[in-house]
Amino acid sequence: MGQSQRHIALVWLILAGDAEAHDWYTGKTDPILHYNCCGNKDCHPIDSSDVRATKDGYYVRLTRPTYMNEPQGGEWFIPRERVQAAPDDRYHICERLMTFYRTVTPHMNYETFHRFRWTCFFAPMGTGSIDGM
Repeated sequence: MGQSQRHIALVWLILAGDAEAHDWYTGKTDPILHYNCCGNKDCHPIDSSDVRATKDGYYVRLTRPTYMNEPQGGEWFIPRERVQAAPDDRYHICERLMTFYRTVTPHMNYETFHRFRWTCFFAPMGTGSIDGM
């Protein structure tokens, strides 16, 4: 096998591995709002230190890049009824960067800002909200 063929084979293996890692999110929807969880690369695992469980759901804190032009909220609250079972022992979140508009001068100027919004949340089986789904 030539060197260029090896490079092509390596690229295919990397792409295939990336697709498989993303596959289990595909087809998942929010259990209450029925939004699609995943639109390309919106879902990813998060560290358990960023998650705080309560009897009503979870609080998730994710750090955001400094280039965002609008401060992000401190924590997201995910109600118990919107939590889904993760296929592994990790927490996962699906989120999208959304554009919002606000009026600077009534009926004259608008200012845009960007903010992340979560769409789906997955917790390990056996945690407070997941009782053996």
